Amino acid sequence: MFMSEAVADRRLEMLGEFAEIALSLARDLHQAALAAEEPEAKARLAETCHRMGRGLRQSLALHARLEREAKRAAREDAEAAAEAAKARRTRRKAQVKARIESLLWSEYEPDDSEAEGLIERLDAVLDAEAELDGFEAQDIDLQIAKLCWMIGYAPPVQFPPVEVPSAPPPPGETFDSSA
Repeated sequence: MFMSEAVADRRLEMLGEFAEIALSLARDLHQAALAAEEPEAKARLAETCHRMGRGLRQSLALHARLEREAKRAAREDAEAAAEAAKARRTRRKAQVKARIESLLWSEYEPDDSEAEGLIERLDAVLDAEAELDGFEAQDIDLQIAKLCWMIGYAPPVQFPPVEVPSAPPPPGETFDSSA
């Protein structure tokens, strides 16, 4: 069952408050038991103090358990997020490699040593690039173009097509979007 962080925090707060109250009451009962004149009253107060102590110990143990469980859940969430990121990175790496190899083999013969050399360089460069933060979030076409450039391969067509932005209008003039 999922418990919101606010609810979990409130429960821990209440448990801590209850433990403080139980401790205070146990101290009062202890003082009353020490001050009691009659043995029956002393025994009754000592038994009640013992019960309060048990409640206090249980409250503290429950508090510790809830904190451990919260830490474990946070650690598991972080591990799951890291695994998901690793899977996305691996998937993107495979996509990029497949597309570049497809471009290479469209130009080279299967037994061409130059193509094999390019693929070996691609593997090394792609491994390094895949370790960079945000690798899996980058535009795949730009990644392919960059990696092709990095391994010294010029695809048969400009990949990806790059549009040169128009220059901004001179100061004082407005941009005419109808042109």
